[in-house]
Amino acid sequence: MSPNHLQSYPSKWQPTGLVTTLLSPGARQVIRCWLGPFGFLDEQQHPRMLLAMINDPGTFGDLVRTTNSNLAPAVVLNELLRKGIVETLESGHVLLRRSAYAPATEAAQQSTVASDDCLAAYSPRRRFNDI
Repeated sequence: MSPNHLQSYPSKWQPTGLVTTLLSPGARQVIRCWLGPFGFLDEQQHPRMLLAMINDPGTFGDLVRTTNSNLAPAVVLNELLRKGIVETLESGHVLLRRSAYAPATEAAQQSTVASDDCLAAYSPRRRFNDI
């Protein structure tokens, strides 16, 4: 799936403060892309459960590669599991917990997910304490 071929639509969902506070920038990108209109929502426009496999289309690995090809799917999945943002099911699916997203505010619906950092090139930024 190539997000460059998809149109930009207002997102119905936005990450909660829990996500924006706990996660690394790369993991936040993945969550925003999962919540956006890039093929990872179900028929009711809720985030789909994704297979945890790394290399198949429509899986968690595909979501991570769609978001940013520089991210390692296993590393992102481990971070999301460790911080309680997702859970794995016995069926091998990854479920985004409902506490990780909320209905988008009107201001968030005005902007599109494509203009967010979901598909932006990931450039590492210096922290204030870096020398």
